[in-house]
Amino acid sequence: MTEKKSRNAVTGTRKKPPANAAETLLELASSGYNKKGLAYRLGTTVETLNKWLELYPELQQALDEGREREHHALFNALYKNATEGGNVTAAIFLLKARHGYREGDQSEIANKVSINFQLPGAMRLEDFAKDVSTPKGRLPNDDRT
Repeated sequence: MTEKKSRNAVTGTRKKPPANAAETLLELASSGYNKKGLAYRLGTTVETLNKWLELYPELQQALDEGREREHHALFNALYKNATEGGNVTAAIFLLKARHGYREGDQSEIANKVSINFQLPGAMRLEDFAKDVSTPKGRLPNDDRT
């Protein structure tokens, strides 16, 4: 007997995920499918797939695990290419992405010192002369003798 698919009469999309949805998501996500491709392969829309991922935690877990498998496979291929294949570009990418490597001399950035001088506004000559002629430690209107 064939499995009867419960589809919405208006949109043609499934109301519930198929029985093998978790396995399908795991396999397809590990192969690099995006959400649009996943939804198409499951016979639904991206919006419905997103709802399923919210309602069925096992589907979200399968998607996450599939993406992690893809990530692991890509990283291993890049790593092997950098270390065993002698691919300098791959090695530089890994250094930058995983270890914060920056090209060039970083001493320019690390040893910059910034000094800001706050200059007073314009003054009349008489006011400036008073400020300059005041002895250190005393205020201009200080009448101590």
